[in-house]
Amino acid sequence: MTVTTLPFADLERVYETLAETLDTLPESQERLFLAQLALALAHRVGDIERVAAAVEEARRGIAGVSG
Repeated sequence: MTVTTLPFADLERVYETLAETLDTLPESQERLFLAQLALALAHRVGDIERVAAAVEEARRGIAGVSG
């Protein structure tokens, strides 16, 4: 299986789009939106192992962040 990644410039565009979208939502809908986005992306990836690895990567990424 070939693993594809986005170039950094495209990743920045994704971040900007995500941040702008979150800014338009009421805070009470942010978690629902992020869950729906995660499911939509998982559906497009189509590989449970890659999706699970991405969930773990995201979890590790916020483990040291205090909120």
